[in-house]
Amino acid sequence: MNNLLKNYCTTKQTQIITAFVLSGILSIGGSLTAIESATAVSANYFAETASQVLKENIKTNSLPRSVTSAILQDLSNREQISNRKLEIIDYSQRTWRDGCMNLPNPDELCTQALIPGWRVVLSNGAQTWIYHTNNNGHSIRLANPYILTKNLPQNFPSYIESAVLQAAYQRLNMPTSGLTIIQAQQKTWSNGCLNLPKSGENCTEALESGWRVVVKADDQTLVYHTNTTASKIRFNRKESEFSESRLPGRVRDSVLRRASEESGLPEKSLSVVASKPARWNGCENQTSNYPCDSAVSGWQVIVGAGLERWVFLSDERGYRIQLSKQYSETPNVNLPKDIAERVLVRASKRLGTAISELRITQVERREWPDSCLGIADPLTSCAAVIVPGWKVSVSDGQQRLVYRVGESGTVILDEKASAIADHNRLLTPISIPRSELPQPLDSGVIFRQISSGGFAGRTYETILLDDGRLIRVRMGVSNDSEHSDRRIPLEQVQRFQQLLEQESDEFNNMSYPAPQGAADYITYTLTSRNGTVKYNDISQNSLPENLRLILNSWKRISSSS
Repeated sequence: MNNLLKNYCTTKQTQIITAFVLSGILSIGGSLTAIESATAVSANYFAETASQVLKENIKTNSLPRSVTSAILQDLSNREQISNRKLEIIDYSQRTWRDGCMNLPNPDELCTQALIPGWRVVLSNGAQTWIYHTNNNGHSIRLANPYILTKNLPQNFPSYIESAVLQAAYQRLNMPTSGLTIIQAQQKTWSNGCLNLPKSGENCTEALESGWRVVVKADDQTLVYHTNTTASKIRFNRKESEFSESRLPGRVRDSVLRRASEESGLPEKSLSVVASKPARWNGCENQTSNYPCDSAVSGWQVIVGAGLERWVFLSDERGYRIQLSKQYSETPNVNLPKDIAERVLVRASKRLGTAISELRITQVERREWPDSCLGIADPLTSCAAVIVPGWKVSVSDGQQRLVYRVGESGTVILDEKASAIADHNRLLTPISIPRSELPQPLDSGVIFRQISSGGFAGRTYETILLDDGRLIRVRMGVSNDSEHSDRRIPLEQVQRFQQLLEQESDEFNNMSYPAPQGAADYITYTLTSRNGTVKYNDISQNSLPENLRLILNSWKRISSSS
């Protein structure tokens, strides 16, 4: 068993070292990042990939080789095309507005953290594909592939296409996969404002060459004027047909920056929880003698962080932003704020409801009879000690959850006391594609969990060895300060193995998706000797009863260790 653990750790170290060596050899002409999966692909593959990228895409900010490798391998597998026939024709750095990198799947809800990454365009000469990735290529998504549109001029620059699509995304706040350029015409504008002067703006009278570009998004059409370098892009409102009921990305970003200044919190910890068009009095908080506008058209935006809420008023472009009020969601002074927030986060994931729509309706001081807060687990012994805490009720207006809470922060759902609608238990499992199944367990490993997503967007791997060792590592980092190696009692391991054997049919390579309208969630992939099951932390209560028993036992094992 010592050899097993040694081999496991050595493999992880070898991957990291190999990635750094390969990166050093091939990083001439750009700063290329190391990837942990370097040992899984041949050196020749990396050499060919790097050669293609460096030959066609010499830029100041070079595309990381880990991103290149990931998208070429994915597209080659999808389309059964040799990577030698694929060419990266364009790429640019982007900051995606959510964990889905602006490409959510149907009914998928995404983490609201900003994700730095890349937009990469590939072609085989006849067809073009667009990928969105994070910084290192560990997370990639394919936008809807499209055939090169024949009604677009051959000389229409890809960088103008990218810039216009980005402008449309900022205005509509929707994924670029849902945007299509349906028309592009070369134009000679009569002035430096591209024939679209702003109120009171002085435009140069020199002629300026550029493009008129039409973007299609569902039932909306947006018209843009650009110059030849895309350094100037102007929106033609009169010729466009679009809805302004969706908060523009520019306004959202400006409000989040202002909220960060007001709260002292980093932008990544803040999120827009609600917004609506509004007209507001711009003179209400006027302190200067300058003229003001008593009827400003724009937006009311609610920003949240934990239990705190800020209400901002913004003009249409996000240039003028005013804090309207701040309030707290903490409902009871007897319940510590961090405990209240933890309970609301659990309830949000359980009900698939935004925290802003939940309320703590009742708080009762309690003394629980044991360390399990009176809710025993068949595989875990509960210490017979008095645990002070609370009984907390949470409601979304229709359903009620009751939690048992300890002063130390332990939170356990009291399912018997809760009243939950039956529709939360009607999820239908779907088969996991063979290409998405994880590797089988190594010898000596009896159980493995891979968790990913959530607000931080991190991925962790936890394995349970048959000698009781529980090893947890954070994937995608070379220096894992969160690595842990602990041990649980062998009797508990044996009972867990027996439970896995009794319920072996539950690991049937099926996935239980999150319910529609769910809040941000973490995805778990569990693998036993018999197969794999995949679920989300908000769909776990919709799982079969026997599978939930396994999950609860696994949680006790991994948390108590």
